Amino acid sequence: MAVSPALLPETDLIEERLLDRLLGLYEEERALYAQVLQLSREQGETVGGGGSLASVRRILEQKKGCLDLIGRLELTEHRTKVAWEKGRNGWSAPGRRKLHEAIQEIAGLIEEILVAEEKNDLILIDQTRVV
Repeated sequence: MAVSPALLPETDLIEERLLDRLLGLYEEERALYAQVLQLSREQGETVGGGGSLASVRRILEQKKGCLDLIGRLELTEHRTKVAWEKGRNGWSAPGRRKLHEAIQEIAGLIEEILVAEEKNDLILIDQTRVV
C-alpha cells in the first residue's frame, strides 16, 4: 500500500515518483524484449523449417517494430533517467534494488535474444553451404 504523499518527505516523494516511472518503463521494455525473443525463436524455426521469405520478412518487421518502440520509450523517459542518476546516492536501498532487479531482468532477456540470433545466423550459414 502506498503511503500518502503528504506524509512523505520531499526526497522520498521524488524518489517514489521517479522509481514508479522507471519501473513502468522497464516493465514495458521487458514485455517488448520478451516479444522480440519469441519472434527470434520463431524466425529460427521458420528459417530452419524452410519457411518462405515473406514469413521471415514479417517476423523481421515485427522485431524492428518492437525495437523501435523501445527506442521511443527510452527517449520519452530520458529526463527521468537523468534525474534518477543525479540523485542515485540519496535514494533508498530498496528503491535502488528494485530498479537494479528490473534492469537485470531486461539484461537477461537481451542475452537470450543474442543467443537466439546467433543460432539463427548458424542456421542461415548452414543453409548457404547446402545451396
